[in-house]
Amino acid sequence: MRNCQRTPQRRRGTRVRAQIPVRLTSLDPATKFSENCHTLVVNPQGCGVRFSHPLEPGMQVRVDDLPGGGSATAHVASSIPLQPLSKYWLIGICLEQPANWWYLAPTPQDWDQYSPVSRFLPASVRNPCEEIFTARSSVRSK
Repeated sequence: MRNCQRTPQRRRGTRVRAQIPVRLTSLDPATKFSENCHTLVVNPQGCGVRFSHPLEPGMQVRVDDLPGGGSATAHVASSIPLQPLSKYWLIGICLEQPANWWYLAPTPQDWDQYSPVSRFLPASVRNPCEEIFTARSSVRSK
């Protein structure tokens, strides 16, 4: 299990506010749940999610339905109420494998080692330079 700042130290990745829908599932056989929630903040080492009940720090969980369809194993780092008498909790999640699981771009500079530029662009995203190049190539070949 990775150590997610159990002692005070400098943060290892800028937190970015982002509401990303995910599914949190317990990997602890004694505590069964699988619940949809969303992130409030993310970084390559983990995230903070808004959750309907507190979770025990150290509990093993899986984060499913990540952008791109991935899943990641993690553990609960913290569990605090969002406000006094609130029905929601802020659950700090420490990912076992740090990465830009969130597919955010552009990213803060300190994310660079986790944020390779994706070569995949969804069909809905067109590169205008590519269209110009293709048009010029077809004119030259005629």
